Amino acid sequence: MKVLLITHGEFLDDSRIASGNSVRAYYLERGLAEAGIEIVHVHPAALGTPADPAPRPGIRVRVYQDRSTLASLIREESPEALIVGYWELIEWLPEDLDLPIILDVVAPRILEAMYQDQLDLSGEVGRALACYRRADRFLVGNRRQASFLTAWLILAGFDCRVAAPIDVLPISTESAPPMGATADIRLRLVSGGVSWPWRRTERWFDTLVSALQQQGTGGEELTLFSGRYLYSLEEEKPVPGPREAAWPATLVKRHELLPYGEMQRFLRSACHVGIELADENPERWHSQSFRAMEFLRNGLPLICNGYTELAEQIRAQDAGWVIDHEDELDAVIGEIVARPDLIASKSANALRLVDERFHYALTIKPLLAFLRAPVKAVPGAPLIALEPVAPPPATSIDPRPADQPDDSPASALSGSLPLALARRMRRHVRQLSRSLLLPVARAMGRLYRTDAVILVSRSDIRPANHGAAVKIDRTAWGLSHLVEAVYLLSEDRAIYHEVRAGRFQERRFPRWLQRIGPDQERVRENLIAAGIPSGDAFLYDPVGDWSFIVRILYLALKTGARTYQAEFPAYGRATVWARDLLGGRALLVEHNVEYLRLAEQTPDLPAHGLRLLREIELAWCNRSDAVITVSEADRQRLLEAGVGGERLHVIPHGVDLEQFDRAEPLDLHAIYRIPCERAILVYHGIYLYPPNLEAMEVMAREILPRLERLGVAATVLAIGAYPPALTLHPHLIFTGPVDSVAPYLKGADLAVVPLQKGGGTRMKILDYFAAGLAVVSTTKGAEGIPIKPGVQASLADDHDGFAQAVAALLAAPEMSQRMGVAAREFVAPLDWRTIAARYLELA
Repeated sequence: MKVLLITHGEFLDDSRIASGNSVRAYYLERGLAEAGIEIVHVHPAALGTPADPAPRPGIRVRVYQDRSTLASLIREESPEALIVGYWELIEWLPEDLDLPIILDVVAPRILEAMYQDQLDLSGEVGRALACYRRADRFLVGNRRQASFLTAWLILAGFDCRVAAPIDVLPISTESAPPMGATADIRLRLVSGGVSWPWRRTERWFDTLVSALQQQGTGGEELTLFSGRYLYSLEEEKPVPGPREAAWPATLVKRHELLPYGEMQRFLRSACHVGIELADENPERWHSQSFRAMEFLRNGLPLICNGYTELAEQIRAQDAGWVIDHEDELDAVIGEIVARPDLIASKSANALRLVDERFHYALTIKPLLAFLRAPVKAVPGAPLIALEPVAPPPATSIDPRPADQPDDSPASALSGSLPLALARRMRRHVRQLSRSLLLPVARAMGRLYRTDAVILVSRSDIRPANHGAAVKIDRTAWGLSHLVEAVYLLSEDRAIYHEVRAGRFQERRFPRWLQRIGPDQERVRENLIAAGIPSGDAFLYDPVGDWSFIVRILYLALKTGARTYQAEFPAYGRATVWARDLLGGRALLVEHNVEYLRLAEQTPDLPAHGLRLLREIELAWCNRSDAVITVSEADRQRLLEAGVGGERLHVIPHGVDLEQFDRAEPLDLHAIYRIPCERAILVYHGIYLYPPNLEAMEVMAREILPRLERLGVAATVLAIGAYPPALTLHPHLIFTGPVDSVAPYLKGADLAVVPLQKGGGTRMKILDYFAAGLAVVSTTKGAEGIPIKPGVQASLADDHDGFAQAVAALLAAPEMSQRMGVAAREFVAPLDWRTIAARYLELA
């Protein structure tokens, strides 16, 4: 009998870094070949040329270039069955293939997709179910995976009333031959591998490091291996987060991934205990770990989480330590250090566990039984409608423009891999849930249309006491003078705002609609658990809260609005859905490049959190019709990150010139009892935003003392909500929130912007310009505004220079007045109505 095993991994080669697909295929092939079955290992040619076309008795290795050559290879080999070791490769098989197909789903794609692409899970589900319908038998890694898969097979149309067509075939191996230990006898714990978004280890390893420091003798070591997925061209090399970077280098040793043979020798000769610890989530609960099996086969007892299925067998065989909470690590490490003899006994148990439960010659038996009498499955109609999966083209795809030569191996690889192909096909096959609604929704969308606009964003915009609120509020105000109405929709499920001719009115959603949606607290908790900073997680609510989509569809059908504007990236999920279902245009307004802003402002942002933020932002940018940035610098950042240039447009912040024209200056000296001889410097912002508070701390700690030494008497008014509880300086006054900043600014002598961090464009500077104030700012503080230094504002980045610039302007009122006039001229074209008209040009 001959079987082709088609997978997304080379035949396992000791001299190369190995993927899990290669390890899985190797032991399947060993088990089948040793049972007398001829095996042909088949993988994409782009992964590499086989080092040996016949690496083991009964096993040959072949490669294919594209769909056509794969079909030819199958015809030429004429196997009795196919094993597909990587689920999406089913899409590459000929439609008319009349062979039993066994699909290995040892890593459940649907669970992984929740973490790799939370933006449109429905498309991945539809694609996976369509692939399942082409298979006749399924392999999984444990009982939990079998239970999970059964439900999906029922949805795909399989009759599972008697039994599901599933065999449990765990990740298999063999115990490694003994090897002499190295002269280094220190206790070495080991973990690591590819960093996946569903495997979060930080708090466990952090506690482990602390336990080693407290319980150890100073001779212990934690070795961590890390690297990107072997066949990924887009993943960046993992970078330790701030917490990980703080671990002592004498205790924690980091290494890149090693070739498979070298890794095995290192584990066998130099390591003592394997670590498999991560936060519990649905993917981890169902998982069977490749790294855990590598540790066990080399005689390393395992410290693992109690929620895993493997933990049951570790306990039963006493092959390690099972823990349910990270606090237990202290006692475990204490026991290991105090009783090193335990390692030897548990090591023997680990090898026994491999031989009795995970040896490939034992685990292969269910697959052999099926191959002796293979049966083609005949699934019935799926229980949910599935779009047909588009087959890949007959030739490999090169994503580069035709006129861009590139003969690098990396380019060739990216053009041939199924993963790269999947990315190009994604928009065509990921519309499962939309496909049922699309024809009806589009027809409804054409029935009643107006020029109204729906803005989707955060709810904290009224009162407009921070920069984002001002921008959203004034954008809605400006648009409302140019269209029939503007509707503001947020996470508040009870209300929305209607804006007509500048007047805001609160409206209520129907009660039935208010009750629709997932638990909002749970959504927020999940976002934070996924690595999104807690203080900004609310901006990402739409990633997990589909009620935004329901409410925008309700408003669009009720009002006829067909222009949908997302303020901040995650809200693009709702606007794109509305556009796709009802027609119209989806705009996305970038107040900053958010993932870069959060990376700068969140020192302990984990690497997986940054990846998720970046993925969300770039995905919805690329699916929107137009992306508006507030500065050319932000446009360039998004362009370099991969957003299509044709989508990107720069529209600066506006300013409410009418408000400043109407405002009368306040007598700030009298209101705040400031002596008349003291100049008044102003700054405004919301002080929960760390860069704003930091700017005032710099003012108090660095600038005001320097002004005093220069003989300048000045008091700073820090205007805005959420002032700190403590006084920063006797001459720095926090006013708290005010109804309008215009009278305050017009009553001041000078504006200061000592910002050190932040993103986007500084709206506060435009307000200072509108008030006719001279401004002293850092370069960061004026970022995104194309001013001429010394004309509209003075720029200084060091503290001495900043203080000297303030002193110079206060000493020369005519220069200060001249700068204020130039600043007012600069913002003259930036009235909010003018800015709003530029938005409508993109609609």
